[in-house]
Amino acid sequence: MGRQRGSASVAPILLVLVLLGIVLAGVAVWPLWAAADRERAMRPATATVVEPRPCGSTRAEGDLVEVEIDGEVRRASFDGCGHSPGQRLQVLVPVAPAGELVVRPATADDSKLDQLADRATWTLLALACVAGGGYALMLGRRRLS
Repeated sequence: MGRQRGSASVAPILLVLVLLGIVLAGVAVWPLWAAADRERAMRPATATVVEPRPCGSTRAEGDLVEVEIDGEVRRASFDGCGHSPGQRLQVLVPVAPAGELVVRPATADDSKLDQLADRATWTLLALACVAGGGYALMLGRRRLS
């Protein structure tokens, strides 16, 4: 017996859905892995503002801070501006500092990871919707045949 008119093989549809799922999962999860790797390359520390710099200047310079790294007090540029002299800030410093040292606010990475986690959630939700729609399409075709 030949195939009925209008029937389609399920294998190509499943193959497309699996490939789409792999691509979407990669797009959703890869930035999280990259951000986690960057976070592992940083460690928390406490910095003290030595020389504040005004915000909004044409040159993008941050406040000058002192931070203790491995028992040595070093001066670094802070990725932020407008703090008071003597103010203590929670910062992230490189695990292996070399050359000119730039430190970042400790809270900045948390919000980036939260944003990436939200991105992954929405992407995986879209994948679930596509997979559910594909499954419903396959069931609908089966009922018609």
